[in-house]
Amino acid sequence: PMKLSLAQKILKALTSAAMFEKFRLESMRYKFDCSCGKTSDIWEIGGVRYKAVGKPRTWIKCPHCGKGAMRTIYKVV
Repeated sequence: PMKLSLAQKILKALTSAAMFEKFRLESMRYKFDCSCGKTSDIWEIGGVRYKAVGKPRTWIKCPHCGKGAMRTIYKVV
């Protein structure tokens, strides 16, 4: 299993196991693409998104190639 980020650890401590799993599964549906050709999810980089709207652009470091850039986060439905 992947190591949890501080935000994910806090969420786990403050919610039930079932609710934490909902947060995890929902966060894994929010993706971003890198110029290296890989697609990653928000949970994978230590983030959490739950019932969010829109397609924000934010600086994210790719976990595959290590390159940071402005990336658009989108939800896979």
